[in-house]
Amino acid sequence: MDDKIQEIKERVRDAELVLVGVGEDFQYDWGLLLQDQRYQEIEQEIGDDEQYVWIVPFLQKMKLLQAHEDRWSKAYDVLKELIMEKNYFILSLCMDDRIYEAGFDEQRVVTPCGGFRKMQCDCNCSGELVDIPQESYEAVVQYYKREVPLSALQEPVCKMCGAKLRFNQLGVSKYAEEGYLKQWDVYTKWLQGTVNKKLCVLELGAGLEYPKIIRFPFEKIVFYNQKAFMYRIHPLIYQLGEEIGNRGIGIKEDPIDFLIKGFVK
Repeated sequence: MDDKIQEIKERVRDAELVLVGVGEDFQYDWGLLLQDQRYQEIEQEIGDDEQYVWIVPFLQKMKLLQAHEDRWSKAYDVLKELIMEKNYFILSLCMDDRIYEAGFDEQRVVTPCGGFRKMQCDCNCSGELVDIPQESYEAVVQYYKREVPLSALQEPVCKMCGAKLRFNQLGVSKYAEEGYLKQWDVYTKWLQGTVNKKLCVLELGAGLEYPKIIRFPFEKIVFYNQKAFMYRIHPLIYQLGEEIGNRGIGIKEDPIDFLIKGFVK
């Protein structure tokens, strides 16, 4: 592993640009929330009552805001130290917003699957995103702390049409792509500037859930740019296409563990 770590450091150092793909394997482990005793009690209280299902993502957001100094923060710190001085861009499939808490330049990050920073109408009636109603979030936190009963909670609704508000995440009935399209344009323009440039590509934990966003396009970028070199780090599907030839290496490792164990001294 030490040889690979040193090689990556040298490739990044010598590159003119660095493209990073953060895949779904980098996503925060929601199983940790299931270990929370209070959350278990809430699950039992809610049961199959669909009118309270909306509470769960608010609890997830609460958990994310409480997360500090865990393996994800350490891994992002390593990545930041590795690329911060370079001309970089990060494309992330994660919906946990951890990347926005890590200190990267937000103008160099795009998250096409959305996250917890904005909400949208479930019907996407206007194509607009709205801020999270603070009163709704605070009420859920109070309920978690047993300060108010479940019956006191009211689901936030769209002011335009009265439909339910949902976090702007891929998976809602009518996902509002307006949440990322402007930044996607910034990303595509940045990619245009990589043509015939010395490019180092780091793919971290991108699986086959959304292969058309990271895996396939990244291989295509490296295939056409003869000055590019790619590292694909994944615990299972780390193999690269034959067309990449000797301009890429697959590393069979969990991407978070790889960064922490390999780069943290």
